[in-house]
Amino acid sequence: MMLNTISKDYTFANEDNLEHCTKYLNQTMVTFGFPASLDLFSNDPVSISRTCNCMYSLLQQRQRDIEFRESANELRQRQQSDIARLEAKVERLEALLQQKDREIATITRTEAKNTAALKSQIEKLQQERDEFQRMVIGNQQVKAQQIHEMKKKEKDYIKLQERLNQVLMEKKKESRSGMEIMNLLQKEGRQRGTWNGKKTDTDFYKKIVDAYEAKNQELMAENTSLRALLRSMQTDMRDFLNAPNGSATLAGSEKREADPSQSPLGGKTVCISLDH
Repeated sequence: MMLNTISKDYTFANEDNLEHCTKYLNQTMVTFGFPASLDLFSNDPVSISRTCNCMYSLLQQRQRDIEFRESANELRQRQQSDIARLEAKVERLEALLQQKDREIATITRTEAKNTAALKSQIEKLQQERDEFQRMVIGNQQVKAQQIHEMKKKEKDYIKLQERLNQVLMEKKKESRSGMEIMNLLQKEGRQRGTWNGKKTDTDFYKKIVDAYEAKNQELMAENTSLRALLRSMQTDMRDFLNAPNGSATLAGSEKREADPSQSPLGGKTVCISLDH
């Protein structure tokens, strides 16, 4: 502590305080681990050698202090250089971190935008799927209804064919009956020679012809009505088979058209003449 308070111009020892200074130096050197004790006034070689050894130890300690200071200074400079390099690296890493943060923020916004767009697209596709399912169900219901109507029209068509055949058969039967009656009357007219005058024959023939023509007109009117109904049903069935919802039966219709012996209803066609 005392050495630290001594200035460069201060003289530690003089001729008046040699004994006191010697005592202080011996105590201090023993405290710091140097060889002791110093005997500066002795002519004994042993005492002088101890003094020399103590001074040599002080010089070695000074040299070690200088080397330590130089080493510490070099280490401090290297550490300062490392610190500067690390600070520059930290700055670069901080700049890179900020850039990555900005990129992450941009990616996050883009991802949120894409997620919203994808969610909207999924909802739209779900709505389209639901609408398509409703359309499919509606088409199935319409198809079932049309199949039911087609079966009903098939039955009506078969009944109409049977009725038309019956009417034609009755027409032919009536025609044959009329011809037979006319032939019979003509034959009997030639055989009888005792009738009362020509006027009676004419009235009789007129009544028969009028009755036949009335019956014939009635059959023709019914035939015309049945033919109109048949054409209407054929038109309805043709429109039904050509409709988009009737595509399932279109192939069968084309096959039947290629084979004239098949009717639109899948059975054998009854050839019907629509002439009077």
